[in-house]
Amino acid sequence: MSAPATGIVSWGCHIARHRLPLAVLAGKAGGHGPARSLAWADEDAITLAVDAARQALAGHAREDIGLLVFASTTHAFEEKQGAALIAAVLGLSPATRTIDVAHSLRGAVQALQLADEAVRAGSAGKALVIASDCRMGAPGSTLERAGGDGAVAFVLGSDNPVATIIAQAAHSEEIVDTWRRSGDRFVHGWEERFTSQYGFLEPSVAAAARLPDAADGTRRLWATSAPDKRAAGNLARAVGAGRGDLLTPLFDTAGFCGVAHAPLLLAAALEQAQAGDQLALLAHGDGADALLFAMRRKATTTAFADSLADGLPVSSQAAYRKARGLDAGEYPPLDDQGISATVHYRERAEDLRLQGQRCQCGEAQFPKGRVCIRCGTKDAFAPEDFAEKHGRLVTYTLDAFFPAPNPPTAVGIVEVDGGPRIYLQLAELDGAEPQLGMELRFVFRKIHDVGRRPNYFWKAVPAGRPA
Repeated sequence: MSAPATGIVSWGCHIARHRLPLAVLAGKAGGHGPARSLAWADEDAITLAVDAARQALAGHAREDIGLLVFASTTHAFEEKQGAALIAAVLGLSPATRTIDVAHSLRGAVQALQLADEAVRAGSAGKALVIASDCRMGAPGSTLERAGGDGAVAFVLGSDNPVATIIAQAAHSEEIVDTWRRSGDRFVHGWEERFTSQYGFLEPSVAAAARLPDAADGTRRLWATSAPDKRAAGNLARAVGAGRGDLLTPLFDTAGFCGVAHAPLLLAAALEQAQAGDQLALLAHGDGADALLFAMRRKATTTAFADSLADGLPVSSQAAYRKARGLDAGEYPPLDDQGISATVHYRERAEDLRLQGQRCQCGEAQFPKGRVCIRCGTKDAFAPEDFAEKHGRLVTYTLDAFFPAPNPPTAVGIVEVDGGPRIYLQLAELDGAEPQLGMELRFVFRKIHDVGRRPNYFWKAVPAGRPA
């Protein structure tokens, strides 16, 4: 009996919701025309990754995930694993293997290849691959204008996959075209024509040439990284992609999303393709890697389309600068150890998973304690995670002093459905004032930077929009 087919069974996308019109970035009036996606003050590569992964995991038992691979060039730490943090937030089993793939824009393709091989070999029943980036170009640079922030996650397994890998190719190339040294805040790039020709086009064409040709009558969609739309067009001509077969919907609406760019377009291709089509995934960076997928069935998910459509225009340069911390401060940020590592360790389930407890009498509590507030019983609790539930706003206040790009910050008491009341910040209200009783869902966000490192917790956002 042949082994069951393995491949992509589900996916989720989170393109940063705030969209910065390039006209506003250039100091002009009006919010129409091309825009780039922008991770807000409380977002980074980790929070975007969590949002995408929660979508991808819908319908999957989290204990079935045996491997998590996180690809990013912008994780906040040089030495601290991002995959382990994400696994803790998602509540995956401590036995789940966690791997970071860093330092290259083609890391997501390598992560997918690694995960697929693990599932095929049986060392992981299901694997979760996440690609997420929030790259920063220097103010006024092409990289600032062309960049974008987003994340995408794929679950790989053998449960009726939508698409399977049928071929792979690679081309390694040592070149100094785009780089970021340890300690640099901004990505650097060499002259644009040089970068486009020798850093992107030539290695991408070389990797694509190593993929097998499509059979007569087989449609092949291309999901590729590219620094800009012109470069993508040059690649389409070089590989012989037909009109509409090379996907480019991100350039005018979200920008070049770093390591997540090509896999986001793979998600778009998965949502467009028909059974029998082929999908070519191609990403560059010190060379290029390519994977060729065969579509086995028509997908019904619209995660990419929903995320791309759910945009909120940024109205001013000032809000953008404040959100990304580009304004010079009167005093430099404190550089110390920050929040106690012991406190973080003790409270990590509450902070990372929104984990509270439920007494044997049925009363739910958050944060955890030793004595039930209802029946008075001591130490008779079972842990319970509340992040995947919804809630209702009980009361709120508007805080004009909390540092935020668009004050005031709304904070309130949220009653979890069937659970406790929790004090949380409210986010993504789109300028509207909160309404008592409004339905809310919970999102993982960065609360502040203390000790010059991100500190995370949960916020509540309106439940009506796509997750």
